[in-house]
Amino acid sequence: LRATTAERSEKRLPTQKMTRAARFGVLLGAIPLARIGVAASSTSATAALADEACDVGASRPPARDHLMLQLGASAGPPPASLATARDPMIWRTSARMSGAGSWCAAYAPAPEWSMTQCSADGGKSRDVKVLTYNLFWWNLFGSHFRNGNGGSAGKLIAENGLGAPYDFMGFQECDDVDRVLRDAGLDAEYHAVHGDHAVAIAYRASEWELLGHGMDEVAEDRPEQWWGTRGALWARFRHTSDGKTVLFVNHHGPLPVGTGGRCGRHATAWNLLKTIGTHVEDGDGVVLVGDFNADAGTQTVSEIDSRIHRVFTGSSFGGVDHIFSNCGNEHVVSRRNLGNGGSDHDALDVVIGSEAPDRACRGLRQASERRTTVTARRG
Repeated sequence: LRATTAERSEKRLPTQKMTRAARFGVLLGAIPLARIGVAASSTSATAALADEACDVGASRPPARDHLMLQLGASAGPPPASLATARDPMIWRTSARMSGAGSWCAAYAPAPEWSMTQCSADGGKSRDVKVLTYNLFWWNLFGSHFRNGNGGSAGKLIAENGLGAPYDFMGFQECDDVDRVLRDAGLDAEYHAVHGDHAVAIAYRASEWELLGHGMDEVAEDRPEQWWGTRGALWARFRHTSDGKTVLFVNHHGPLPVGTGGRCGRHATAWNLLKTIGTHVEDGDGVVLVGDFNADAGTQTVSEIDSRIHRVFTGSSFGGVDHIFSNCGNEHVVSRRNLGNGGSDHDALDVVIGSEAPDRACRGLRQASERRTTVTARRG
């Protein structure tokens, strides 16, 4: 049985965040991205010079409602028809299961299933700039605490989007994404997709049309640190000028950190991969972002990483924030740790696409990124 969205909204409570000590050691993420190109973006003079030299532009709720316990039948055996499917994008499973007897039980993807191919379609390459940011809402925005801290999170987003606006942004611990966009001065340019469990997606409405969206329940906290179920908010978009499509997925992982929650590390990873596999369509670029409450050393993240490229991991709480793409590291034009903007997590951004930048250009950008990250942390 599942509570309705209205029932969930009535049960929302103020978010509580685990201690930093408890958070260390967690990360999870998986995402595929196909047929979209990437160009470097920068917020510093050094990064701008790197881009100019390479001529890149010419080339291309905590779960605040985490009090709802979702119950249901465990996943049934994989359909026989999936076993014969050969298209790597078609979701199919093996007989291996994790979390047996629980609603969040999951089957492993079939051995040949993956989202690791990045291919251009022969047309103009499109650069995609994405951000992931856990906002630490109860503390940073809580009326009895810092009440927005003068819009510090929004200012961080606005500053780093100058000159190269974000296409998609994924927020976790976000009770009011519209407030964040107002603080950034972006509320007229961006629209939002609101999800359960205090996760949200913002997209640049002048460039992208929303095709569909939904929320898949993928995990649940363990009893010792239980806030409820955890989901994956997905949305598909089509570019308004060239028709290119993207599947963007945003996730906030289960507690305790590093455990994978009630159904375990493998089940959480496989349920996230299933969200991608069952909603992606031919030609989609796919990006998965979030605070996975699992670091790169966990089975959750390694399982996802084996099916889709992990292109960036942050440093907060041992590295629990991740960005995944079906286009691998050779296609990353820039990646930056932007600092925390008043949160207890750092915001991360990546520019990625289907056309790999040449090695020399990539080296210049990586050097500028390291300097940008150091500057942000000092700030």
